[in-house]
This record gives sequence, C-alpha cells and structure tokens, in this order.
Amino acid sequence: MPETVTVGGPPVVEPVPPPRSRKPATVSASAPAAHLDCSRTYPDKLEAEGVIQRQSDGFPLDQSRVAYLRHLRRERQQSSRSEADEVDALIDQRAGITLTHVSGTAARCSRDMQVRRTIYAVVLQIRRELAEAALAKADEWESRRSAGRTEGSGVRALDRSIVVAA
Repeated sequence: MPETVTVGGPPVVEPVPPPRSRKPATVSASAPAAHLDCSRTYPDKLEAEGVIQRQSDGFPLDQSRVAYLRHLRRERQQSSRSEADEVDALIDQRAGITLTHVSGTAARCSRDMQVRRTIYAVVLQIRRELAEAALAKADEWESRRSAGRTEGSGVRALDRSIVVAA
C-alpha cells in the first residue's frame, strides 16, 4: 500500500517496494487437482512418478502446471512413436505374407516348367515395380522430413526387403 509523505509542500506518494524474494505460492494437493481437472489423488500419483514435486509447505502451483504440461507432451510424443512402430511392424508382416504368396504363384498355377518360368518372370517384374514406387515415395518423404515438414516412416526398410527378396 502506498505511503503519503508531506515535506514542506504538497503531499508526495511513495510506493512501497515489493518484497525482494518472492517464494512461489504453494498449495495443498486439492488445488492442483482442481486446477488440472483431475481427481484429488492424481497429484500424489504425479509426485510419486516424479512429474511434480511437493515442497515442505505444499505444491508450487505454477511449477506443477508447467511440469504437468511437459509430462503430457512427452507422453504424446512417445505414444505417437509407439503407434508408428506398430504400424511399421504390421506393414512389414503384411508385406512378408504377400511376397511369400506371390512368389509361390508360379508353382500353384502349373506343373509345366516353361509356364512357371513365365509366371515367375511376371511376378519378379511386379515386385520390382512395387519396390521402385515405394522407394521413390520413401525418398520423397525423407526429403520432406529433412526439410522439417513431416515425420518419417519405416517404408525404406520395408522397400529394401522387397528389393532384396526379389
């Protein structure tokens, strides 16, 4: 609150300086729970996981909020990566099954060796065309990713296996 001082003239208002060291406001676990829109026990769980830290007189609300937001961002990034890994594994599995069955097409179609060779040549050509198209797309994605516009994919490893298997 300002103080009024009179020194031989009109009164002069001098502001009261703020305290030198301001300790962040700390609150009980109920306040972060309400602030973060979670249950009363969730801040205790976050503390146990090392996400937020309790001080001797409670949780610092601003620091807890920032730490929680960073925690959520890390979880989202890890979740995206694990989902991408699962998709890559599924693609690898499906491509392997497809290649195995397509490669056996010649034997399933005929006992005549000349017919088998003709079918196998067509199968190899199709596999090469698929691999070339996939490699071109992987190169395009890689150039975008290196330019910082999009996330990469595990397509290159998959496409190399198609080429090698052919």
